[in-house]
Amino acid sequence: MRHEWKPELDQRNLLPAQSPTRRDSRRPSVFLQMLSLGARISLKRSAVFCLRFACRPVSTFGWISFLGDLSLKQALGRPHDDLLRKSLDVFFITGISSPVRLGMMKTHFQLAAELLRHDDLAALWRGERLDMGSVSGRHETYKMQMLLADHCGCRHEGVFAIKLSRASDDYTLWTASFVFIRGEDGTPTLAIGGMQGPKGADAKRAVISATRCLGGLRPKDAMLLALHGLVSAPHIMAVSNATHVINQRRRKRRKLMQADLDGYWSERGGLPAEPFGFRLPAPSAPQVDSLNRREQSKRAFWDIGSGFCRLSSLKALARSPLAKA
Repeated sequence: MRHEWKPELDQRNLLPAQSPTRRDSRRPSVFLQMLSLGARISLKRSAVFCLRFACRPVSTFGWISFLGDLSLKQALGRPHDDLLRKSLDVFFITGISSPVRLGMMKTHFQLAAELLRHDDLAALWRGERLDMGSVSGRHETYKMQMLLADHCGCRHEGVFAIKLSRASDDYTLWTASFVFIRGEDGTPTLAIGGMQGPKGADAKRAVISATRCLGGLRPKDAMLLALHGLVSAPHIMAVSNATHVINQRRRKRRKLMQADLDGYWSERGGLPAEPFGFRLPAPSAPQVDSLNRREQSKRAFWDIGSGFCRLSSLKALARSPLAKA
């Protein structure tokens, strides 16, 4: 969260000496929350958390310390337990160390504090779902929400996730998990850690129906437009088939991955790029007031993303180098 300069803050050196002590007295709250974690989660999860702490004490302690510091600095309150349990061993991409993953998660929340409204960040911090907006198709309305990646089956693929679902029955059509990162020029952007479609016998039929309802716009394309709009950056990053974190999982788990990420990113104009796998150029701004239903849907999802981020603006959108979606 950005703060405007306030003259009264320059008087901080005149505060009584006990002020830092009062602040420090609040610091252990997240650590106390961690110590009581076993009473709120299953025995198996508690054992895994303790084992992780024993194997990676420095990184795990660093993560818990960061959560406590950010909670105080941004006045966010206590984080959701699933944030405390975030794995530093299996997260986002393969082939990087736990300290690098720790730095990635820290950067994500530091940028989230800049990009998101304080109330929205605080709600996500507590594990709540945020309604980003909705889009009406021919015969159905589709809603988009942002939530913790842990709460939509992709905890290893990102910190936050967005979910597209039917408003009538909350049927999930697509999810995408991500982290905020800094681009090569230092500006905020994001990296996609995974995209998942629906499962079950009706999955294919549901996606086809939604595509027709939205004038030919596929749910996964709608998700990508919203993510581009969220940061209004020249490009975003995405993991490849080879760098996807599932490659660190058990063989049984790896067999569950059916999506060809490389093929989809290439279809969307993506080019191979380190360290995640692909760089996706920003799509062209969808037409405003178009009579074409597909263009209307594209614009609606773009606006959902750009409207959710407090720092997105028409100026940022205009200066982005645009390529055809």
